[in-house]
Amino acid sequence: MKNLILLLTIVLCVPMASYSQSPADLAGTSAVQETQNVQTENVRFPEDALVQSMTQSLAKQNKALGVINDDGSIYVVGAATTARASNMPGFINSRNIAYSIAELTAKMNLLRMAGEQISSGRGFQLLENIMEGEDPDAKDKASRLEKAARLEDQSMDNALAALGVSDEEIRQMNTEKKQAAYEQNFNQTIRSLVAGMIKGCAVVRIAEGEMGGDDYQIAVCLKYSPEFQSFASVVQGGGQGLIPSGTARSSKEKILQMPVSDLVMRMGVWMTYNENGEMVIYGFGQQEVLETGSRQSAAFSRAYSQARLQAINNIKNFVAEDIVANEVMQDIEKLREYADGTNAYFSSTRWEQAVKAQASTLNLATEQVRQWSGIHPASQTHVAGYVVAWTYSNAQQANKLRNNFDNSGRTSTTTVRKGEEPHQPTKKGVITITGDDEDL
Repeated sequence: MKNLILLLTIVLCVPMASYSQSPADLAGTSAVQETQNVQTENVRFPEDALVQSMTQSLAKQNKALGVINDDGSIYVVGAATTARASNMPGFINSRNIAYSIAELTAKMNLLRMAGEQISSGRGFQLLENIMEGEDPDAKDKASRLEKAARLEDQSMDNALAALGVSDEEIRQMNTEKKQAAYEQNFNQTIRSLVAGMIKGCAVVRIAEGEMGGDDYQIAVCLKYSPEFQSFASVVQGGGQGLIPSGTARSSKEKILQMPVSDLVMRMGVWMTYNENGEMVIYGFGQQEVLETGSRQSAAFSRAYSQARLQAINNIKNFVAEDIVANEVMQDIEKLREYADGTNAYFSSTRWEQAVKAQASTLNLATEQVRQWSGIHPASQTHVAGYVVAWTYSNAQQANKLRNNFDNSGRTSTTTVRKGEEPHQPTKKGVITITGDDEDL
């Protein structure tokens, strides 16, 4: 009896000792420290930085994002994240793809401003089924067919057991569906469809940066304007029509004198004016240079060719793209409460977005502006770049040349990538925003 009293005294005193800890002692426990380590910082992504930057720049001109401005211009934003981390092989190619996805997303947002087809449906079902006892009329004598089916089920159970299926799994297979005393079902589906020909849209500002943890995001601001559309029609016609004019600028000289560190961050196209005040479009392309043990010069040559092809394609995408975009969201929720007191819950949310630009062909006459090579600041990999331009004067010369001969070429490359190797997650870097206010 004395031993029992002593044991109870020890058990009761231990919790009291823990409760008597001071707040300072409790603050040092692992449980409290874990709650204090929760990060509540509001992360600022490149998309957020770009929206803020464009909002401030457009406000100076009495313009805004996502609206039709007084001069007919429209500015929309799209963003995408690279599939490859910045410290992994293939990052530059993944960055090019992320830029394309961001541009297509922005064009989808632009089409939505002209109206989108929304189709939706939703509904719910409630059931309350309360029973007590067993229905005597439900007790029918089993037929021969039902008996044969039971024998067949038993034979199937033996066959499953012979294949190594456990008795518990077999019992679960044979478990009859529970009778639900209460059911609640909800289903909702929303579909959005936009389609149209986009002409005269150019990216005027880009924000990109390393967020750490293999998260590199690219955000673009796309501009549509009547002047851009008129210029796109002239390019599409091979130089037929009137070129929009503006303030004369030494744009070509600016690109020739541009530091490589700035060229690395340039993607897509640049709409500006030349020294004659004629609108001109520059296409930028870049490609990662594969590190090889030998014939490194050949790797650079291939990268230059691929970068040039991307630069010309960026100009083509500015001229016209026939886009179809679909977005589908479905929500499902199910609740079951059974007569035996158990319950079950199921929830599903499915979202799908698809944007496709139909394949098209366009005859473009461009001139080489600059070929360059550099190092990307985030990946520290070699990048080969190319800049081409479409000008009215060059288009006229190309038309004369086309009358003398027909020259066509095709560049095709195939890259075989080795298996992936482990890498350390990336660390957060600096968000870079490219684009000038005078080009808005």
